[in-house]
Amino acid sequence: MKRFVVIITSLLIIFVFVALNYLLWDRESLVAQGESNLANIDTLTRMNMTLNQEKNTLEQQVTDLKKQIQNLEGRIKGLEGEINIQKSVTEEKVKMVMDMKDQINPVPVKTMTLEWVNNIMEKKYSEAFLKGGTSCSFWGNYWSMRSLADYFDQNIEQIQLVKNEESKPIIEVIPINTPDWEMSVYIRVDVTLKDEAELDYLKEGENVLHMTCNYVQRLDQWTITSVFSEKANKPEAADADSD
Repeated sequence: MKRFVVIITSLLIIFVFVALNYLLWDRESLVAQGESNLANIDTLTRMNMTLNQEKNTLEQQVTDLKKQIQNLEGRIKGLEGEINIQKSVTEEKVKMVMDMKDQINPVPVKTMTLEWVNNIMEKKYSEAFLKGGTSCSFWGNYWSMRSLADYFDQNIEQIQLVKNEESKPIIEVIPINTPDWEMSVYIRVDVTLKDEAELDYLKEGENVLHMTCNYVQRLDQWTITSVFSEKANKPEAADADSD
């Protein structure tokens, strides 16, 4: 009996000892878990603060950008208003100049362009070149006087003015719709090309020379600013005679 009591007592002591150890281990585990949770909470708190700062920064940037957009929209509206005003002024100026162009005596510009053709016919290239100078383009390119002379000497056998039934050159002056003193002059010429002539510019037969002319006030004279040409067709030639 005593032996049984000793065994039971020993078992109880062992059980209590094991239970105490478990409780101590569990407490240490809980403490460690609590410390880990506190560390995680601290980390999350710092992350949250960082995210809030970034959020506030982005919101401030958005606010600043909205202000910039509003300022730009205001400037755009202001510029649009200025453009509309300038457009109206330009249109009025063009209208005024066009009205004045309609009253311009076309004889001086006709005389000057016909002299240019006659200079070419007579191979007086320097005189023809001076009617436009280095600012005059020929078929879209700026030629020197030597280039002008070489082209006509090497490619053109003969060039003559086409005349109407009254033996007058067929020439037309049309004002250009610009605020400058620009006029388009159309002159019909008959061209005879040399063998193996360059065909990019004047063609064999009847051509229409299109010259753009501008009045230079400081020189008090008309100058040629560009020369183009196109092949003329015969029915249009008859219409030009009747006009």
